[in-house]
Amino acid sequence: MINTDRLNGIRAFVQAAQAGGFSLAAEQLGLSRSTVGKAVARLEARLQVTLFLRTTRTLSLTSEGRQFYQDCVQILANLDAAENRLTTQAQQPSGRLRVAAPPLFGEKWVMPQLLPLTRRWPGLALEMLFSVKRIDLASGGTDLAIRIGDPGPHNDLTARLLGQQRLVLCASADYFCRLSQPATLGDLRAHAQLGLLERGRSQPWLLRSGDEDIHWQPADRLRFSSMSAVCSAALAGYGIAQLPRWLVGDDLASGRLVEVLAESAGEGLPVYAVWLKTAAMPQRLRVAIDTLMAALSDTGFRVYPPSGNPNHNKSVACRNGE
Repeated sequence: MINTDRLNGIRAFVQAAQAGGFSLAAEQLGLSRSTVGKAVARLEARLQVTLFLRTTRTLSLTSEGRQFYQDCVQILANLDAAENRLTTQAQQPSGRLRVAAPPLFGEKWVMPQLLPLTRRWPGLALEMLFSVKRIDLASGGTDLAIRIGDPGPHNDLTARLLGQQRLVLCASADYFCRLSQPATLGDLRAHAQLGLLERGRSQPWLLRSGDEDIHWQPADRLRFSSMSAVCSAALAGYGIAQLPRWLVGDDLASGRLVEVLAESAGEGLPVYAVWLKTAAMPQRLRVAIDTLMAALSDTGFRVYPPSGNPNHNKSVACRNGE
């Protein structure tokens, strides 16, 4: 156990090493020169090691002192970080929180979770950055990034898994007035399939056949470079699309969209919160991450069994004349 005398001796030793002398160290610590000198002398006596080479004009570390200095600096840094964490937890969130997220997911899901924090804590300012490009947290001054899929290199970052983005195969009720709902994956070939374009290529649908994950390449005569456009086309009755549940949850609940082949829904992409590694996390960042974690009870991240979704493979009432 470290008592007060030992801790004071370590602080005096580190300060003297950094200052290059007892006099300046004493001034920086607000102590007398003799107090600092005696504290270091007691430390050397207890360790039975000479930490400083002393002359009338200079003070330099011995080889043992240099090694001990490195260890002590780390110990004091850890102690300061522990104190800062406790202090931070007792404070209310304040300052500017800069959060980067993919445009559609950020606007539809992330922003609605974080905006209420600014009402709860008036000292908290929120800045949302929506971009398809990954923002460099170190150079961009961004506190938190929400990333779907690979969170990126972890050398200087901390990544926490928020949840799994659940995907749904769905089409409009009107569409299924004209064509029967597919009962198997093979039946999809008889249906119009709406594609999402990324970097000039249609993205495969992530599906599951038995215990096997498969990438289904949609035969997409209609392709769109934004997910919201794919959703709009599906709502307009132009075909079947694979879309994230957080985007279409309300449309499924209202019956505007109907889910099919729920048992074939593949594992969606993981969603991560990513931030720079830090000794003490600011309270505004901690609150934001905790809020997003708590929001995972939202159905957009929950897998429904086939019987759990009231719109799964239900009969569709057609309009008159259709």
